Amino acid sequence: MLRTRIFLNLIPFVGLLVAVGVYAIILFSRLASEVNRTVTNNYNSASAAASMGLALSRMDTALQRAINSDAITARQMFEANFGVFEENLRNLKANEVMADRSLLLTQLSTNFTELRISGSGILNSFGPRQRRQIYDDEIVTRTPMMSSLIEQIRIANQDNIVTTGKQIQHVTRSLSSFMIAGLVVAVFISFFASYKLGKAILRPIQTLTNAAREIGQGKLNLTVPVLSSDELGELATTFNNMAAQLNLYREGTTEQIVRLHRTMEAALASFSDPIFIIDRMGRIELKNRAAQELGAQLGLDSGLPPRLHAAADEVLHSGKDFLPDSFKEVLTFRVKGEEKSFLPRIHMVREADTKPVGVAVVLHDVTRFRLLDDAKTNLVNTVSHELKTPLTSVRMVHHLLLEKSLGSLNKKQEELLETARKDSERLLKMLDALLDIARLEAGASSLALESVSPSDLVHSIRDEVQRTITDQGLKLACEIGPSLPKVLVDRQQIGPVFHNFISNAVKHSPPSGKIEINASALTDGSVQFSVKDEGTGIPEQYQGLIFDRFFRVPGQKKRGVGLGLSIAREIVVAHGGRVGVRSEPGKGSEFYFILNGDETGVI
Repeated sequence: MLRTRIFLNLIPFVGLLVAVGVYAIILFSRLASEVNRTVTNNYNSASAAASMGLALSRMDTALQRAINSDAITARQMFEANFGVFEENLRNLKANEVMADRSLLLTQLSTNFTELRISGSGILNSFGPRQRRQIYDDEIVTRTPMMSSLIEQIRIANQDNIVTTGKQIQHVTRSLSSFMIAGLVVAVFISFFASYKLGKAILRPIQTLTNAAREIGQGKLNLTVPVLSSDELGELATTFNNMAAQLNLYREGTTEQIVRLHRTMEAALASFSDPIFIIDRMGRIELKNRAAQELGAQLGLDSGLPPRLHAAADEVLHSGKDFLPDSFKEVLTFRVKGEEKSFLPRIHMVREADTKPVGVAVVLHDVTRFRLLDDAKTNLVNTVSHELKTPLTSVRMVHHLLLEKSLGSLNKKQEELLETARKDSERLLKMLDALLDIARLEAGASSLALESVSPSDLVHSIRDEVQRTITDQGLKLACEIGPSLPKVLVDRQQIGPVFHNFISNAVKHSPPSGKIEINASALTDGSVQFSVKDEGTGIPEQYQGLIFDRFFRVPGQKKRGVGLGLSIAREIVVAHGGRVGVRSEPGKGSEFYFILNGDETGVI
C-alpha cells in the first residue's frame, strides 16, 4: 500500500522531528512557566505599587481637605484610600519577587504606620491651625519619602523583567541552534524521501492536476481514470464524485439565486404601490403584496388588466419605456367599494449588457390627485360659464353705447366706454382660453387626426402669417429637413399652436428682425417643429415656468393673459407630443413641439 511505503520512508524524518519537538516542548514549557510566574508576580507588584501611589496621593488630598474644615468628606476619603494602601502593601510583602527588597518594604511599612498616626491626629483635631501644624510638621516630609520608596519598588520590578528577558534570549538562542541542526538533517532526509516517493506519486497527481485545470475551465463532465485501489485510487474516485456534484450544482438552482430572489421579493413588498415584474414572454414572474391584493380584488387570474397588458406588450416589442405624464392614461378600478385611480408606468428591465429580460409595471395610486384635478377643472368650467353670460351682456351694452344708438356721448365718455369694451373683450378671451384648457384636459375636445406632411403643414402656416409678419416690418423664413416622416395631427387644433408661438415671436422681435419656422427629424423617428426669433430671450430660471397658466416673465412690457402657451401645451400633449423652449437672454428664443412620426410613410 502507498500509505505503508510513505510511512517507512518517513520514519527517520518523523523520529528526528519528534525528538526536536519533544525537546522544544519541554524547554518551552519550562520557559513559559518561568515567564508566566515572573511576569505575573512583577505585574502584581507593579499594579500594587501603582495603586499605593494613587492611594497615597488621595490620602494626602483628604488631609488637605480636612485642614479646610471639610472633615467628614476628608475622613471618608482618607479611610477608604488607607484600606487600599494597606491591602496592596500586604500583597507586596507576600509577592516572592520582593523577597530581596525586604528593606524597602520595611521602610515603607514604617512610614505608612507613621502616616496613619499623623493623619488620625489631623482628622481628630478641632482647629484648622492645629491641623495645619501637624500637616506641615509630619505629613509634608513623609509623603515624598513614601512616594520615593514606591518608585524604587517600581524600578525593582523593571529590573526583574529585564533580567527575565535576558534569560529568555539565552534559552531562545540555544533552542534555535539545536533546531537549525535538526532542520538541516530533516531537509536531507526529505530530499531522499521525495526522490523515493516521486515515481509512485507524481504521475497520478499530475493527472489529477490536469483534470482539475480543465474542470476550472468549465469541463465538469470530465473524469480521471482509477488505476489503483490504494489512496491515489480513492483520491481519483473522490475527484470524479466532486466533478459530478459540481456539474449538478451548476445545472440546478443555486442558493445565491434563491437568496437574491427572496431579497427582491422583500424589497418589492416594501412598496405600497402595486408592482408587477413581467418576463419576455408576457408572464408575471413576480409581484409585491399590493399587486397581489389588487389582483384578488379585481379577480385577475395571474394576469394584468387588458389595457395594461397591451401597454406592457408594446414596451416589450418597442423597447421604449411607457411613462405617461397626464391623467388620460389613468386606470380606474373599484377596490373595496371605492374607485381607485392608478397611473401606470412601465420600465424595461435589462441585464448588465443592456439585454432586455422583461418589464416592470408600477401602478402609482393617484386617486387623491385625480379628485383634486377634477375639482379644479369643474371649478374652472363652472366659473367660466357663469361669468361668460353676464360679461357678454356687458360687452353688448358697450357696443350699443359706442354706436350712439341710445344718445350722443362726449369725448370723455367715449374714451371710458372704449376702455371698458377692450377690457371686456380681453376678459372674454381669457374665459374662452380657460374653457379651452378645461376641455383639453378633460379630453372632451376630440381630435380629427390625419396623416400630414410636415412640409405642407409648415407651408400652410407660413401662408397664413406671412402678411401679418411683413406688415410688422419683420422677415419670415422656413427650413424643412429632408426625409421627414408624416405626422398625425388635427389641422384645426395644431394651427393655434403655431400661431401662438409666432404671435409671441412677433411681439418680442426687434424691428427688422427675423422669424424662422423649422421642421426637422429626430433620431427616434419623431419630428420637431419650432419657431425661432431674435428677441430679448428668457432667463433660465423662468424657462421651466413659461408653459404654466397665467405665468408671465417678470419685467415684460408686452401685455398678455398668460394662457396661450398653456393651451398650446395641452393641444400638443393631446397629440401625444411634448413642448419646450430654448433661450438665452439677448440671443432670442426658440419654442418647439415634438410629434411622433406616422410609420405609414416618409416624405
